[in-house]
Amino acid sequence: MSEILPENEKYLHDAFGSPIAEGSCVVDLDREVGYVRLDLGPHCEGPASAYWDGWFNVTPTRNGDPLRGKVMNGERVQVLSGAQ
Repeated sequence: MSEILPENEKYLHDAFGSPIAEGSCVVDLDREVGYVRLDLGPHCEGPASAYWDGWFNVTPTRNGDPLRGKVMNGERVQVLSGAQ
């Protein structure tokens, strides 16, 4: 996933203003470390869609299946490091 509509950039910051990208390492609400997957799955809207509302998955591994992640948004995570 690489395309992000300009109007969706507003969703891509954590609670402290740090930028969120695909693969960013974050701490979630459960105080668990995970990795951002901006797609929610094959039938859900991502940041390339005008209908995306900022929700994404946090998976245990950087390339984990998005369907096995926790659904979060920027207000519910804290970025530890950017994508690699």
